[in-house]
Amino acid sequence: MSNRALSRDLRATPRVSAWLFRLMRRYAAALALMVLLLAALEWGLPAAGVPRYLLPTPSQVVASFGDPRGDLFGHARATASAALLGLSFGAAMGLLLAVAFVHARPVEDAFYPWVLLSQAVPAAALAPLLTIWLGNGLAPRAAMAALFAFFPVLVSAARGLRDLSPEQLALMRSWGAHRWQLLWHLRIPVALPAIFAGLKVAAALAVVGAIVSELAGSGRGLGFVVSVASYRLQTDRVFAAVVLAALISLTLHGAIALAERLIVFWRRPG
Repeated sequence: MSNRALSRDLRATPRVSAWLFRLMRRYAAALALMVLLLAALEWGLPAAGVPRYLLPTPSQVVASFGDPRGDLFGHARATASAALLGLSFGAAMGLLLAVAFVHARPVEDAFYPWVLLSQAVPAAALAPLLTIWLGNGLAPRAAMAALFAFFPVLVSAARGLRDLSPEQLALMRSWGAHRWQLLWHLRIPVALPAIFAGLKVAAALAVVGAIVSELAGSGRGLGFVVSVASYRLQTDRVFAAVVLAALISLTLHGAIALAERLIVFWRRPG
């Protein structure tokens, strides 16, 4: 590594640390409210005589994480793998199709109605079909996650790629830039904030898509845990699976937000 690259990394580290500190300070009130709510549930539910199968206490939910027979973290890894794979594939297809829409209006006219139709199909009806077509493994869960992640990336990227001022286009064309130079040097940098906004939405939807597929028929994943635990009235395991799904979504969202912070350095997001 060169001295210039090393000094750049050293300068970037304090910026990332300062951003994380500001993020923690910003949401300190929300964390305090969550702690108060958990404490109220811990003491209030037994006092009110609410049975465990209806609403478990936070401590009972936490205890279910340590049950070696449940393998909750193994199921969480399966869901995270499907969500990450589906998010990657869905985001890539959304970006490619957005570029095609911007550069060729007939392509948009031909494909966009079908894209809208794909979003109108109920996911609960499509998930069993994907399981039949692709088998009972990672493929149908990743495919469902990709379907959920695809649309927000496509819409946000297409809008961002078109969000150019006439002055910007005139300047680039006066320099003799052709279509792909306009895309690489102007459209994509301008569209990056919108693309990252779509990716943040797609990250949460990818986890939802993976869980929907697991609920429809799978032997692994947090959706499978929710389905089996609900049938057995093990609501503590249901809540534990929901907590892990939320953590996966927050982790993906945080990773994308950090990437946006580092890549879109000229426009610091709030």
